[in-house]
Amino acid sequence: MAQHNHDEGHLQYSQWQSQRTTNCCNSDDCGFLKDDEWRQGAEGDQIKIRDKWCPVKSMHYIIKGKSPDWTHAHACVIKHGYFPDDCDRLLCFVGVPKT
Repeated sequence: MAQHNHDEGHLQYSQWQSQRTTNCCNSDDCGFLKDDEWRQGAEGDQIKIRDKWCPVKSMHYIIKGKSPDWTHAHACVIKHGYFPDDCDRLLCFVGVPKT
């Protein structure tokens, strides 16, 4: 669930902002997405959070900061706490450049 190798990109993640939040990074909630955790389709980008496919909305795309690695999609997802819908855990997202 989007928490892979956070430490490798921490400096970049700590600069991330989205329309949803001015601080995407909480020291352990960001990371690259495995190939089976992110997909692009007619509906747009989606990421898997706790086995549920969640839409990436315009408020989730980063508006400040950069990807630590453009070969993977990256996301910041809140790990802890109660959320009625796991999709509400998504704070920030950046995909890979289209070729």
